[in-house]
Amino acid sequence: MHGFGHIEIPTTSFKKAKKFFSTVFGWTFTDLTEMDYVLFRAGNEPNGGFYEVKKMPKKGQVHVYIEVADIDAKLKEIKKAKGKVLVKKSSLGKMGFWAQFATPDGCILCLWQGGEKEAAPQA
Repeated sequence: MHGFGHIEIPTTSFKKAKKFFSTVFGWTFTDLTEMDYVLFRAGNEPNGGFYEVKKMPKKGQVHVYIEVADIDAKLKEIKKAKGKVLVKKSSLGKMGFWAQFATPDGCILCLWQGGEKEAAPQA
């Protein structure tokens, strides 16, 4: 299986991004000052990095799904950290649930909460 190896997330401020993602998700960071880049460690792969932009792009952002145990609880944390809920918790049938939010500086991301595990096909 070929999973994601690295995810890049745009931000208008490294400081704001680090504060938001550490508060809401507990991520840790390594500043790469020689590259003007911040690596993040999300706990499980994939991990990735932030790159700084002057203005958040309105189109063409990659949808990154962050796995959580409880979307409702996480959406409350996002609001408290000054993020904005764009799509409330929505069903994906047996696959689980998803929601979409924006960080305080406008980066659009998604949440995913797993559902029932489907039985493996019989040989």
